Amino acid sequence: MSNKVIKRNTSIIIATIFFAIFGVLAIIMGVVDLINPIYPWGQRLPILGHIALIVGVLSLIATGLLWKLRRLGGYLGIISFVIAFAVNVYVGEHLILHVIAGVIAGLVLFIPLAFGWKSLS
Repeated sequence: MSNKVIKRNTSIIIATIFFAIFGVLAIIMGVVDLINPIYPWGQRLPILGHIALIVGVLSLIATGLLWKLRRLGGYLGIISFVIAFAVNVYVGEHLILHVIAGVIAGLVLFIPLAFGWKSLS
């Protein structure tokens, strides 16, 4: 057993919390879509629920790795967001609004990650 104390900076803690929230919301959306496809997005992309579940799981894995200060967590978080952003833009009825919402979500996720990136190994 190791009693090693891990020193996390505030940015990584915030990024971890945001990716956890993002992951939980993606999983909820995936389950909801699988039970009853979300109109019109589920009709435009029949595998929306499956993709949302994958994004959610990737984001939660990223959360665990970020908490352990692993750079792989940052990469998985970025990949999960890029997939979610692409799907959001593809299924969105109002392209510009979906792009703006995606950019705002991306900034919320990535600014804290960027500030804490150097503390990841």
